[in-house]
Amino acid sequence: MDKRQVNGHTSLYAVIGSPVKHSKSPAIYNAAFAQDQVNSVYLAFEADEDATPTTIAALKQLGVKGINVTMPGKDVALGSVDELDAAAEYVQAINCLVQQDEAGGKWKGYNTDGIGFWASVKKATTRSLVKQSVLIFGSGNTARIILAQAVLEGVTNITVVARGIDHRPLAIIELASKLANSHAVKIQVIDLASTLTVQAALTTSDIVVQATSLGMAPLTNQSILPEGVVFKSGALACDIVYNPAETQFLKAAQLQGCQTLGGIHMLVEQAAVNYQLFTGKELDAEVMLDLLNQTQD
Repeated sequence: MDKRQVNGHTSLYAVIGSPVKHSKSPAIYNAAFAQDQVNSVYLAFEADEDATPTTIAALKQLGVKGINVTMPGKDVALGSVDELDAAAEYVQAINCLVQQDEAGGKWKGYNTDGIGFWASVKKATTRSLVKQSVLIFGSGNTARIILAQAVLEGVTNITVVARGIDHRPLAIIELASKLANSHAVKIQVIDLASTLTVQAALTTSDIVVQATSLGMAPLTNQSILPEGVVFKSGALACDIVYNPAETQFLKAAQLQGCQTLGGIHMLVEQAAVNYQLFTGKELDAEVMLDLLNQTQD
């Protein structure tokens, strides 16, 4: 039973983004606060990219202790912190801001999406990540942090599939070059339109990651996969989308006998990292996963 009472000592944590009303983060954190009897509440606030800096500034003025940032403001939120963690330095985007009491109240920006994603993968497979070939669909913030964290986890063979790599500057190409220059890793970036090359990469990839918003509700009929492509036998197919729980991408992989992993697992695991940063306490990821599964629309 939740015995807490909101009072003058209650701390505020928040998530901002647009759209954000669908966010499951308030359910996760408030349930964890209740379980641990932490006198805090977690709320969601709508803020588009342009409004992100002013919204963060307003929340700081209100005494907020920690802020999560979801799409589309992860890039512009950089200007609201005093320092960055290693992953955020690589991708120049943050999803978590925490006030550092021991640093005179300075704010530090983290990017916990990559750690959360790979934590969910490690729970889903007994195979060593170091020995796996990884393919990532996407070039946005989430794809970049999953790529950077894969390298930090020791993965040495990675393929990135993105749109328009010959026609527009992509931050993920710059990141791939930076990672390859500083780590013993092979990273190739190929264009989604090169279907035969994509198929060849899929044939040898042990872990395939759908790291775009394609397939997210309400556009649930969309998929990044080129028509007719075939996964490697026994591959693990992962999607960052958690609504719906089973995307078209995951359905296609499952039909080919692949093991699948939905985005809800990444959501819970990165929340566990954030909760540790916020409170210094461990979040029971399995309990939170059960809670979210019970409250699915």
